[in-house]
Amino acid sequence: MKRDKFPESEELLQDSKRAKKSLSKKQNGHKSKPKSVTPKKTKKIVKLSSKTVNYSLCIPTSILDNCSNLEQITHTVYQIAKSATIFNAAEIVILDLGERKSARKSALDNQSGHKQATQTKIKFDEVAEKQSGSSVASERQKEQKKKLSPAMLIASLLQYFVTPPYLVNSVFKKSYLECFQVAAKLPRLSALPFMRHLKDDDGRYREGLAIRMHKPGTSKKDTKKKPYEQTKYINVGKGENLELRGQLVPANVRVTVDVIERKVVSPEEAYGDFVGAKTSFGYHVRVANNFADVFTACPAPQGYTQTVWVNSGDYYFNPDLKKTIKIDSKIPHIQKIIKPMSEEDIEVNNAAPANLLVMFGRWNHISDSFKQSRDQFEGCEGAFQFFDGQLDLPGSSPLGNICIEDSCMIALATFANY
Repeated sequence: MKRDKFPESEELLQDSKRAKKSLSKKQNGHKSKPKSVTPKKTKKIVKLSSKTVNYSLCIPTSILDNCSNLEQITHTVYQIAKSATIFNAAEIVILDLGERKSARKSALDNQSGHKQATQTKIKFDEVAEKQSGSSVASERQKEQKKKLSPAMLIASLLQYFVTPPYLVNSVFKKSYLECFQVAAKLPRLSALPFMRHLKDDDGRYREGLAIRMHKPGTSKKDTKKKPYEQTKYINVGKGENLELRGQLVPANVRVTVDVIERKVVSPEEAYGDFVGAKTSFGYHVRVANNFADVFTACPAPQGYTQTVWVNSGDYYFNPDLKKTIKIDSKIPHIQKIIKPMSEEDIEVNNAAPANLLVMFGRWNHISDSFKQSRDQFEGCEGAFQFFDGQLDLPGSSPLGNICIEDSCMIALATFANY
């Protein structure tokens, strides 16, 4: 008698054949490709210690990489100054990157004929040559401009934009005045009260510069003795210097003066509550030779409470590179910035203002500057340990492709909305 085949056994045989075929395909190299999984960005919420925030901006000298003449340099620095005054930034730090190998530097070196250079050369506009009276004077002006480093040029322009026009000749040396020929044609920063277009005799409060006077009992001809360190004469931009009543101030110091009462007053008393760090109007400018100087030379006694990096000026930035992913894993992206709530107002009023440092530029430039001063930070792995997070700028422009001067305005506006 013949046995009938069971349908269940036939299905098992077919399943085993399929399994053998799939096994043979894997052995022959037909493997399924794993799907690439992009790592998620780490996010962080930054909490400030006080409702009062003093912003400090760190601008690298690479901001001038796309500038080829004095006009472009002046307009670029003017945007930084305008952003700082609108949002009441307390300090601007110029990070000197020094000599960097770039196509722009090599091209300028070839044009000038100098193979060995210690600083990046700045090619100024030809307007200076036309305005100069003689060829000898123009040659001297060129030499003076070439000696001015990019960091000092940026710092001088920033200081010029917050200096009243009547104090420019007293504050700056004559060799610097040629660098301000384009800046003098730009609109004044109207966010500063002493830079607004007011008549000279209408303002009761004026910015002035303390002028040195000789020590009592000495004559002007006696040049061996040092001049007196304190003075009562203030240059307020008028025909005669203002003599204070019963006050002495340090020489070569910029002060706010009450012209009627003939006394030095605080900017808060003269201009109102809208004041920056240390109750002063405008921003302070300083130059940092390396990454360490940014933090060690901080004017605030308690230092910077938080530090934020804004990726900008990197026009070849690729978020898919391994080094970019590595940085994202170490420096979290800021999701939100929290200020103290109203319930904490009693404790917050007694707390010191929060000093927030915002550093702009490409990461490789910041990292290279850190390596130059690495011996000052024992046990520190890298520059990423100094940052509390990185700020993502809104808009359709890719990350890192926004120039530094534009990212400065966007970043400060973003902080103001938190």
